[in-house]
Amino acid sequence: MNDPDTGTKENQPSGSAISQSRFRPSREAEARLLLLIDTFSRKQNGAERFLEGRVKLAKLDFLLRYPRHLQRILQAHGASPKDLSRIDPDEGPLDARMIRYRYGPWDPSYYAILGSLIGRGLVTVRPLPSTSGFGYRTSTIGAELAEKLRDDESYSRIDDRLRLLRRYLDKSGTTLKNYVYELPEIADSSWREDLS
Repeated sequence: MNDPDTGTKENQPSGSAISQSRFRPSREAEARLLLLIDTFSRKQNGAERFLEGRVKLAKLDFLLRYPRHLQRILQAHGASPKDLSRIDPDEGPLDARMIRYRYGPWDPSYYAILGSLIGRGLVTVRPLPSTSGFGYRTSTIGAELAEKLRDDESYSRIDDRLRLLRRYLDKSGTTLKNYVYELPEIADSSWREDLS
């Protein structure tokens, strides 16, 4: 029988409860995804834009969270040495809770994080034309909050990486997935394996 408060089995072993708690959304994760969506949904040449789909969101978030992988992908795809020097590959991941899933790195808390951002009116979502995916963009209040976060020094490294992602890796989700699979640590990992 399911527990009405958690939606999980009442007599579930404690190990499962522990593994589920690893993927609960945090405020830091919500702030990071808000900044990511805002960076990739800012108007371009006056035209409204959306971050196109969860595959693209997950791959960009993976590269944002794992600086050593970001540096390797940027180096392989033409980033300038000056821009590469802005990334510390020895810096630990921002939030090492990603697992290998169907299309590469994935965080099971995405659904809850996106639901929270959408439910609070910080992000809007709409179906993308000619695909079955959804596009995400910050609302007016979401963009204002993202700007305040950027002014906070504790988000400066994230903002710097986001600028690099936008400059060099504003590609389709499929292209980003292929880039990520160039990393042996991802390509050779098993489904549901923790990524490092």
